[in-house]
Amino acid sequence: DHRDLHSFPTRRSSDLLPQLEQDDHFAYIFGYEDGLVRPEGLITREEVATIFYRLLTDESRMEYLTREQNFGDIMNDRWSITPIATLAKSSMIVGYLDGEFKPDQPITRAEFAAIASRFDELTPTNMAMFSDISGHWAEQVINSSALKGWINGYEDGTFRPDNYITRAEAMALINNQLNRRVNKEGIHPDSIMFADNDPSAWYYETVVEATNSHEYAERTNVKDPEKWTAITENKVWP
Repeated sequence: DHRDLHSFPTRRSSDLLPQLEQDDHFAYIFGYEDGLVRPEGLITREEVATIFYRLLTDESRMEYLTREQNFGDIMNDRWSITPIATLAKSSMIVGYLDGEFKPDQPITRAEFAAIASRFDELTPTNMAMFSDISGHWAEQVINSSALKGWINGYEDGTFRPDNYITRAEAMALINNQLNRRVNKEGIHPDSIMFADNDPSAWYYETVVEATNSHEYAERTNVKDPEKWTAITENKVWP
């Protein structure tokens, strides 16, 4: 998905980029038919397109909304065609050189960081944020995402850019990008919980944040954890 990586940061000013919803904290991840959310499972390219489609502001979504697309492997009856076509029209996602989008393919940590970074201008740095990204095609976006606090590496100082990203890792990046964060004390008692979201896991609050539409008390600092005041109905998208 990195075909146009080196051109996208300067393609247009940030105020003209499609915008992501910052204030309305609706659920953007839903469980599977078996009632699980699979935080440690992998996430596919079409699932990523669908998540960012949901997270667009209503104005940005309507500006680019379409079902027209030119990927050779996306048929008109595919469940994700509107998110894929809309994100492609806005240049937030791209396909491969063979003309395909490969919707069922898992996405790497570097590819995910690249897509997220297309919604903002890069923060340039000469500092190496991780020990294993020097010369990597996504070095710029990984460093930028780390400086913005969107991503974290591993305890050994690596980022492992070519590893596939898990669903929980993807939620963590998005929550950080949108300043969405809650701790156990701030979670509303009526929240939806999934049997496979272990309360002792590092991602527990991350998954709860991503899977519950909620209202929250005003914060003095967007970096502070939220105190939820109500669980609300899930958003419906065109």
